[in-house]
Parts: sequence; C-alpha cells; structure tokens
Amino acid sequence: MTAETTQDIQGIGTAPRILPLVAIVGRPNVGKSTIFNRLTGERKAIVGDEPGITRDRIYGEVDWSGKQFAIVDTGGIVPDDDAEIPSNILKQAGMAIEESCALIWVVDARSGITPLDEELAKVLRQTGKPVLVVANKVDASKLQTEATEFYRFGFAEVFPVSAEQGLGIGELLDGVLAHLNSDYQEQEAGDTTISSSGRHELRLAIVGRPNVGKSSLLNGLLGKERVIVSPIAGTTRDAIDTVLETPAQTFRIIDTAGIRRKGKTGLMAEKLSVIMARKSLERADVAVVLLDAEEGPTALDAHIAGYAHDAGCSIIIAVNKWDAIKDKETNTANEFERKLRDKMKFLEWAPVVTISALTGQRVEKLLPLAIHANEARNRRIPTSQLNAFFERAIAQPRGGASPAPVRGGVSRLHVQYLTQIGVRPPTFVIFTAGGKPGIHFSYERHVQNRLREEFDFFATPLRIVERHKKRDRR
Repeated sequence: MTAETTQDIQGIGTAPRILPLVAIVGRPNVGKSTIFNRLTGERKAIVGDEPGITRDRIYGEVDWSGKQFAIVDTGGIVPDDDAEIPSNILKQAGMAIEESCALIWVVDARSGITPLDEELAKVLRQTGKPVLVVANKVDASKLQTEATEFYRFGFAEVFPVSAEQGLGIGELLDGVLAHLNSDYQEQEAGDTTISSSGRHELRLAIVGRPNVGKSSLLNGLLGKERVIVSPIAGTTRDAIDTVLETPAQTFRIIDTAGIRRKGKTGLMAEKLSVIMARKSLERADVAVVLLDAEEGPTALDAHIAGYAHDAGCSIIIAVNKWDAIKDKETNTANEFERKLRDKMKFLEWAPVVTISALTGQRVEKLLPLAIHANEARNRRIPTSQLNAFFERAIAQPRGGASPAPVRGGVSRLHVQYLTQIGVRPPTFVIFTAGGKPGIHFSYERHVQNRLREEFDFFATPLRIVERHKKRDRR
C-alpha cells in the first residue's frame, strides 16, 4: 500500500495501523456509493439516481467479525470517455485500484451485462488483483438467478446483493475477509504503525462558492494531487476527508462541495451536496472560508461564512487567486479586507490571508493559523482568572454588580458574575439580576471583545448565554 493510502485511513487519537484497502469500482449508476454507505454504516457518499454523482475517491473503514479494513468508493468508470471530468474520474479510480489489495466490482443485475461491463472486465483482469463481482439490485429470486450470468467474465465469485435493502451484504463481507487474511497475518506479526504520535486530529473544512479553488487549495496543502481539479464549476460533490501528518499536528482536511445560492441548486445531487457540506462544518474544528480575489466578497460568501459561524467553527478567511490581481497598488490587501469586513461584520475577529492555491503563495500560513485557532477553541479559563477579569473589566470599580444595557432601553439589569461552561467553541454564562432579562447585543459584543483581548481567543467564535434571576419581592 502507498503512503497516501495509509494517511487517508487513520483514526482519531490513536497510533494508527496500516489497514488493507479494498476499492469499489464499476460503471456509473450501478450503486457503488450505496454499497459503500452500507459497508461503512455511514452516509459519507452521496446517493441518487443521477449517474456520475461520485467523482473523487472517498475513504472509510469497515468492521466485520472483529476485523477492520479500509474501503474506497470511486467514480463511475467510462474507459473511452475523453471528456474532462470522466477522464479525471478514471484517473482517480486508477489510483484507488493501484493502492488496493482487492476489488469489489459492482454490476447491475437488472440491466444485465453491458458493453461497458465487457470493457471493464478486461481492465480489471489486467490488474492481477482479486475481484469480487457484486451483482447489485437483486430484489427478487428471479434476479438472483439472473445474477449468475456475470460468471461468464471468468472471476471466481459473484455475490448477488441488494445494497438498498441490505440483502447479501454479510456474504460479501465474508468473501472480502477471505481475501484479506494474509494482510491481517502480516499486520499481527509486524504490528506496523504509520505514526507514533497518537495525537488528536484537527478537523479542517474548506468551504466556499463553486469554483473558487477549494480542491486546488487541498492539493496545495498536501503537496500532491488528491482530488479532481477542474475549471468546470461543481466538480466536487462529496465531502472528502484526507489525513495530513505534519511535525506539529495531524490534520483531517475536509474538501466540501461548492455551496450555491438557494434557487440555483436544481439537481438533487447539488442540493444534497449543500446539505453534506453543512454537515461537514458541524464536525469541523476550523473552517477555511475561501473567497475569489478577482470577484471580491459577495453576499453568498457571507452566507457561507454564516454557516461556518452557526456551526461553531473557528474561521480563517482565505482570499484565493491573489496572484491574478494586476494592480496591487490600487487593490491593496487592506482595501480588500475593508470591503470584506463590510460584508461580514459578524466575523470581525476572523483573520484574513491572501493566497494563491495555484502558485502556493502564502498557502503555508494556513495550517499554523488553524493550529492557533484550534488551541483557542479548546481553551478553558480557570475560575480564578475569570473572576479577576470580571472584577477588572466588567464589574464597577467600587465592586458590586455591574449595570448593563438591555434590549428595549435602559433597565436596572445588573451583571453579577461570569463563568465558562464549555469549549469548542468557548461558551460563557453571564448571570444577571434585577429588571427584565435580555442583555443588549452591544454589551454582549463588548464582553466578547474583552475576553478575546484578555485570553487570546484567536479566530474563534464565543458564545454568551444569559441566566437571569428575578429579585425576591417578599
């Protein structure tokens, strides 16, 4: 197995082992992603009736009968198609096949043998690797009988399954393990590891509008081609995880599909891409919100950044294609940032970095910034320090409770004390008494700004929760 394969299948907070890798291959729209989701027990791959939904490699892990192996889903292979995206799909699938110990070849039992299946059979025989033929969409006994026609390709095993209903999956997994036993024996004998750090991964999501350079940035961070890069907007649809080891930190980088404006997501797959991109933000620690320097900040950029903020991610704003700005003296970074801040007033605390994913300009700054932001989002302030901060920065100089403005006008609302109740992102409770509950947003922002200055909550949202105690009038 290659080093790239081992990096993509590491676990969180463990000294990861090299797991044997199995690739799922086949022509478009035969149910590869449904089988992937069924085997991994996760909905990592988008599933739909439109052919060609999966384009990049998507990795996962399977646990069966006490054994684990890695699995990779690939795009539908069309060997003779020289269109840009299909040819890139073939290239990505070829990489997955080369890395794998065994192949799961998915065919459609309802459609029977097609000319494209005949071509793929020739390609797969040339690999010299074990091939398990999976006749998918077998929902009735008649179709199960018809699945036997796929034996004519000359492969020893054909497994009739229904990925949708889960039929035949156990038999398929038993068949896979039978081919991987030698790999497990080698692991148990050598107990090989690819990292001894045992560090927790920093989950870094790359988000932005279609065609702003998200996949190019991912490849730039990795220093190799990992996902398809194309000038055609909407190339990436699945959220793709890649693990990157550096001396300072282990990163799980999530390249997400471009998020379109509502009303522009006509295809079902594109709508699902938006949903999955937002789900990716929910599991991310830090989000790199990528903008296009030539187009400038847009309302959609602010909308996407809002998704990251709502998910509680720490945020770094990266302005891509900065090398394409010709008049640097007029279009300075400061002027661009001023326009950006006007569009995204809620992200006044997020750092801005001008980069070029294509040339690598300042791309190396992003990972150290992400580490700094991740440290901040996990920071818990000791109660003694927080109390001292409260007395100095919030309470009145003479002691006692601090009056605070409230929504709707002036009130006798008083801030009694402040405490931290959570991290990721840091969350604080302000206890108030007297008057009506409801701290004014300007006061909440004032407290957030003071907390940032005092405790270096870099690039990280802060949550403020009010708990109000009514006065006892007895």
